Amino acid sequence: MNKVKDKPREARSNAPAKPRSAFSRGLVNVLNGTFLTREKVVGNMPFLLFIAGLMLFYIGYGYWTERTVRDLDRTSSELKEMRSEYITVRSQLERSERQSQVAEDIGDIGLRESRVPPLRINVDHKELKAIRTGE
Repeated sequence: MNKVKDKPREARSNAPAKPRSAFSRGLVNVLNGTFLTREKVVGNMPFLLFIAGLMLFYIGYGYWTERTVRDLDRTSSELKEMRSEYITVRSQLERSERQSQVAEDIGDIGLRESRVPPLRINVDHKELKAIRTGE
C-alpha cells in the first residue's frame, strides 16, 4: 500500500525540502532580473545588444516582406482586371469599325454608302506644275 498515506501529517510536513534544480534557479534569476548584474553578462553586453538589434531587424524585415507580398497580390489583381477591360474595349472597337457597322451607323443620320467605286485621276507632272504656277 501507499506509504505516504500511512504516515501521519506531522511526519510529512517535517520532511526536508528538495534542493532546487539548476533550471528552476536560472529561470528565477531571469524573471527577477538578477542575471543582468553578473560580470559575464555585463562584459558581453555589446554582443547582447547586437543580437537584440538583429532580432529587431529580422522582425522589421518580416513586416516589410508581408507588405510587399500584399502589394504584389493587389497589383496582380489590378493587372488582371485592366487586361479584361482592355479586351472588352478592344472587341467593342473592332465591332464598331467594321464596314457593315459603319454603314449602319451613318444610315441612321441620313447618309448612305456609295455603291460606285472611286475614280482615279491621273495628272501629268508638267501639267500639275503649270496649274500651280498659273500658266
